[in-house]
Amino acid sequence: MIILFLVFSIEARIDSLENAFALNRQLETLLQLNECYVARSEYHKSIELLKSNQQHYPKDEDKSRVMYEIGDVFLFAGEIAKAHDTYLRLIGRYPRMDIANDAALRMYLVEAAKDDTVQLKRLINVVRLYETAQYLDAVDSARVLLKSLVGAYAYYYMALAYDAQGELPLSLSTIVELNEKYPKHSIQEAALLRADIHMRLGEPKKAREILEDLIVREPNTVYAFKARQKLELMGATER
Repeated sequence: MIILFLVFSIEARIDSLENAFALNRQLETLLQLNECYVARSEYHKSIELLKSNQQHYPKDEDKSRVMYEIGDVFLFAGEIAKAHDTYLRLIGRYPRMDIANDAALRMYLVEAAKDDTVQLKRLINVVRLYETAQYLDAVDSARVLLKSLVGAYAYYYMALAYDAQGELPLSLSTIVELNEKYPKHSIQEAALLRADIHMRLGEPKKAREILEDLIVREPNTVYAFKARQKLELMGATER
């Protein structure tokens, strides 16, 4: 009965979003509709929706977001080469945008598991579950990968899923465990997430230490730039 309710619920949501998008092609509606298609593994519909509407949005910020979503759909559909090409073109076209860093993270993720297609597919599924707000399933799917070749990324997406559910202590402990189990990992986004969580937990001193350490370790990177931005914001808030 619950499964039937969920099926009817998502069907109703898709119908509502399709009708709304037909009347007004707002980007947010497009992204929500795409998320529904991806959640149902209707990747062909997703690609058709995104590609046919990409040029409707004149701002680079919006175009890059749609392009990123196209890359993700290719990734979730198992079309790794097309996903890689899309992310690469996005980075080349919009190198100074934050979303270019997100695309780079996706490429690193694929690179980390390129020699084990089974683990890569499982990790991609974790990412898909997280991106479609299926957080409990994302955590469960990530948990079985923690000791695998893609374990570091499994920890990271588990932390993101916990964070999205408001489980800040669990998210924080997951990042700590990530650092303990994989001390040489290169997922610098985890440090930024950890600092954010400490801030939300009312622990600015710990957040500051993490951000300052990140700047020392990655001085000439976008991560250091983001860390400096967060420190400046913290300073403005404290004044």
